[in-house]
Amino acid sequence: MEFTERRPVAPRMLLVRRIGPWFVLARPVFIPAGCRFWTERGALVVEHPTGERRRYAGEVCR
Repeated sequence: MEFTERRPVAPRMLLVRRIGPWFVLARPVFIPAGCRFWTERGALVVEHPTGERRRYAGEVCR
């Protein structure tokens, strides 16, 4: 899956360990179908359709 949008919507449940080649999560995270996700200030942010947001620690690899 290519992440061409700034805040893409997960088309199905995803198990994520990294976003692109540059952002690595501290631990794998499940992103449920229909949730938006993006990186922000050293974390993966997952926004559920209800508006609830959860943050998961990660780091930028250069």
